[in-house]
Amino acid sequence: MARSRMSLVRPPRFAGGGGATQPMGASGAPDVPRPGSRRGKMLEIQVGDDERGRFTERVFVFDDFTPIDPGGAVNAIQQTVPIVSNRTSFVRLVAHRGVLTNSSILPLSGLEEANLLLKLSINGEEDAFTNGKSAAADDFATLYTPIAPWFWYAAPPRLRVGDELTALIQNNFVAEEGQPVLAARLSLRIVDDQWWRAMYAHDSGRTGMAEDE
Repeated sequence: MARSRMSLVRPPRFAGGGGATQPMGASGAPDVPRPGSRRGKMLEIQVGDDERGRFTERVFVFDDFTPIDPGGAVNAIQQTVPIVSNRTSFVRLVAHRGVLTNSSILPLSGLEEANLLLKLSINGEEDAFTNGKSAAADDFATLYTPIAPWFWYAAPPRLRVGDELTALIQNNFVAEEGQPVLAARLSLRIVDDQWWRAMYAHDSGRTGMAEDE
């Protein structure tokens, strides 16, 4: 009979999001696995890699988006970043964060984030947001709140090294005189797939699977 497994660390999406939480989430540091066990050996390898400076978690940063004119999709700005890793073939996109960095009209009205819309896609095919029928966009005000500034995935997408993540940001204010030009920044949190599975046990005991499965 298969043994049930408990996550070592409560996923950070349950702890308020981003830098406002403890480094290991609300539950603190993980339990130490039994020496010689499959998980123990895997974590020993990961610890050794980390001690040699081989990062497990990385923040991928898009270049600052050029100022975005009002007018919605007509004036949208697009950027693409390639997924790279220094030791594994697969990674997980665990969270992303968008920030309004500037507006041509000050003081802010409070509507700027609600009119900054984001579309995020993998290889131009798989979109993060949908209206149930096709690809859609969502606004910064909904995705990134002061309480949880990072949007944490409940089931982080598994990406292959070499995939491309494309972000398209649009200023949804009406294109007319007196509407603000907006600037934005977007970051992604990426973690090695093996480490994510070892920490959160979402693979139901298959942490030893081959990377190319």
